Amino acid sequence: MRLSLRRRLQAGAAALTVTGGLLGGLATAPAASADTLPSFDFSACPALPSGADPAYAQCNVAVTTGGSMQLGSIKETISSPITLTYTTGFDPVTLEEYTIFGSFKASRFQVQPGLFGDPFVTAIYAQPQYAGGLNTDGGTLNLNLKVNVQNPLLGGKCYIGSNANPIALHLTPGTTSPPPPNTPISGTPPEVVGTNPTVLKTTVVDNAFAVPKADGCGLDLGVENWAVNLYAGLPSAAGHNTAIFNQYVAYKTYTDLP
Repeated sequence: MRLSLRRRLQAGAAALTVTGGLLGGLATAPAASADTLPSFDFSACPALPSGADPAYAQCNVAVTTGGSMQLGSIKETISSPITLTYTTGFDPVTLEEYTIFGSFKASRFQVQPGLFGDPFVTAIYAQPQYAGGLNTDGGTLNLNLKVNVQNPLLGGKCYIGSNANPIALHLTPGTTSPPPPNTPISGTPPEVVGTNPTVLKTTVVDNAFAVPKADGCGLDLGVENWAVNLYAGLPSAAGHNTAIFNQYVAYKTYTDLP
């Protein structure tokens, strides 16, 4: 039973949250080829529910260091870290599992250079933000995002997606099954590349999600929605969008946290 519980904890370790059986088969020592690991900050680990046993809960810090995102006609390489902190755990008596969101941090990236090199007034930036829905059901990381499109002329409330109508990602280290014209792509299973804390390296993917149209663009009233949608090719149906996240995931049980 102890081994089974330990594997259940491990099952939530990666942002991919593959099954405990798969992670249970991983080597416990770092891979031979040393990776340059990102830093992992556990300060955003969320509080546990009342009565939860800290021995059966772990905080996961998933840092995406590379990959790409295609949303409609916008395709960008991930060059700045995206960090997701969340907790997975379960009740050792009922075996009921839970996932708790901690934080999501992502820098903005430039999607259109400014005229004559201007980085402020005419350049357009986009910043992914958390939009709810975090869970690890089905061995995938299910994560809702929205994208804040930033430009002085667009106002401060220009978004692609929203909490009510998000970009719903189902990230997997396995193989996708998208509608056409996209074809299946595969992530990579997790491998241990660091210890103290344990660090996993993986690639998780999704190319079967849809992207909704923009809203709130232009004086915060939506008068420029059409321009953003035209530029970005939105709304974009499932089968036309792709997310590839190259990640490192570190985790600690709550008994190991300060």
